Amino acid sequence: MQRGKILTLLSFLVGLGFTVYLLRAEGWHQIFALLHRAGWLLLLLPLVHVVPIFLDALSWRWLLDSPGRTSRLFLTWLALLREAVNALLPVARIGGEVLGVRLLGKSGVPIYTAASSVLVEVSLTLASQLVFTLVGLVILLATVADRQILHYTLWFLVAAVPAVGTVFWLQSRGRLFARFQSVLRRFLDADQWLMRVVDLEHLDAEIQRIYSRRWALLWANFWQLSGLFAGALEVWLTFWLLGNPIPLWSAVLLESLGQALRSAAFFVPGGLGVQEGGFLLLGAAVGIGPDLALAFSLARRLRELVLGVPLLGSWYIYESQRWQQRWQGQDASREGVI
Repeated sequence: MQRGKILTLLSFLVGLGFTVYLLRAEGWHQIFALLHRAGWLLLLLPLVHVVPIFLDALSWRWLLDSPGRTSRLFLTWLALLREAVNALLPVARIGGEVLGVRLLGKSGVPIYTAASSVLVEVSLTLASQLVFTLVGLVILLATVADRQILHYTLWFLVAAVPAVGTVFWLQSRGRLFARFQSVLRRFLDADQWLMRVVDLEHLDAEIQRIYSRRWALLWANFWQLSGLFAGALEVWLTFWLLGNPIPLWSAVLLESLGQALRSAAFFVPGGLGVQEGGFLLLGAAVGIGPDLALAFSLARRLRELVLGVPLLGSWYIYESQRWQQRWQGQDASREGVI
């Protein structure tokens, strides 16, 4: 555990140092002049970002057993909070998912239903991002005459497609968590402890039940892809606010491949440095100057802070209210006994 924290801290410091280096190398003044030109209009970006997250929440809702009892508003807040936790806290992009399971369970959804919905949603996200990334790669191949990029594209397909397919097969047919429990029982003698915490066979059964609902999976995938393309519109709007509009296909390329790079570097908190370097390289491929690419990356960081910090505060308030209600209930029960 201590070693993991040290690695997380080191990756954060390296990413921060690389970001500062890029900003200094490309010129602070030009980059911040672009941000200053946009001014307060950049504060529209957090509002616009709610749209793709709302579409993600619709996707998540389709995976729940009884979606009618979970409001779209609550799921949208929870999806926004998951993203804020993954972006702003050192949790290697999994803390938000764990928090989503926990708060969904606290809201009245059975914990195994909540956990299975998040696990299947993560798998669908991998598949949707793969499709979205392929769209970005097709655009890149159509605009860049570089044979080396073609080789990288083929290697990406060779690695990614079987990996995503294996994840789906293991979840839907392979009883992944039950097999994991069997391994622990055989080699670590940990089954007794594990069963007190979670019933992995029950979790597998819930996951397979979700996979049996084909129409729900199709609709969930549709809304996820819609959210990804809505994110590309957000990229287009950001460049427009910066006073340098770009073609919509360039926005799709930046969003798709930028997300792929950030997901690959999940161990770096907030993708710090990875996002900036990625946008610098991808921007150069479509004719976007380094100062504009870094200004775009900083505008996205600003959106994450403006939207994420209040969301983390709302999480604190939500948890405080629940604890207060719990204590009030305990006090009332004690008075009833007396």
